[in-house]
Amino acid sequence: MRPLGNAWPRLRRQLQAARYVCLFLDFDGTLAPLAEHPSKARMPDRARALLKQLRNTPRVSVGIVSGRRLQDLKRCVCVRGLSYIGNHGLEAEGPYGRYLHPLARRSRPLLKQLARKLRRAVELIPGAWVEDKELTLSVHYRRVSITHRPVLRRNFRNAMQPYEDKRHVRVCRGKAIWEIRPDIRWHKGLAIRWALRRMHANRSTLVICLGDDRTDEDAFHVVNHHGGLSIFVGRRSTRTAARYWLKNPREVQKWLADLCHACQPLNATEGGA
Repeated sequence: MRPLGNAWPRLRRQLQAARYVCLFLDFDGTLAPLAEHPSKARMPDRARALLKQLRNTPRVSVGIVSGRRLQDLKRCVCVRGLSYIGNHGLEAEGPYGRYLHPLARRSRPLLKQLARKLRRAVELIPGAWVEDKELTLSVHYRRVSITHRPVLRRNFRNAMQPYEDKRHVRVCRGKAIWEIRPDIRWHKGLAIRWALRRMHANRSTLVICLGDDRTDEDAFHVVNHHGGLSIFVGRRSTRTAARYWLKNPREVQKWLADLCHACQPLNATEGGA
């Protein structure tokens, strides 16, 4: 995993040569710093302005890909004209229309039942709470003390085991969070592939994906297969499929500014217009 800044001169030429650029970004930990509670996450105004600038660039398409509910994600980013992919790809909305995975919708009654059971099992632990995102669930434990985490893990495993044994759901671990999804072969990577097909992406399309968590690894694999740029945000020592690295959301913001400049028409950048 190379620092993105070191590879930037070559990547800038690659960007300028591409006929079309599809940019996909995670929200929490990538565009916005991680917060103790999801409701407290805030994307800097400068990042929002850069997303708007990229949206208005003719050969660039921007998509936000997150584990958040679609409506919550749109509220947090608050930029019209982007593609939004929520609930780890199970729902999407953009220039290509709207999408809701049919099997995910059918799993809704089961997830409601599981959410009630999880609340009884984990919310006895101070700092732990269950987020019902309709198509998926999240168990947050960022604010749980180290001494309470073994009990939390045991309670969580006991509640989940019957559902996992029957393959009703699958669990993915993120940063101080357990993500519970229907047992469907669908994830951020496949959602990105679906969106690229709707946008008629081809070999002349450069696909870029930025993310900070294990749930972004599927997206990195798809982007690598497409010959694109996969960029991990966070600790460089992290094991990841991403090929490039940025340290934190502040570096993401600086790189978005460079990207805006690189994607401008050559006559605009040369003439200073």
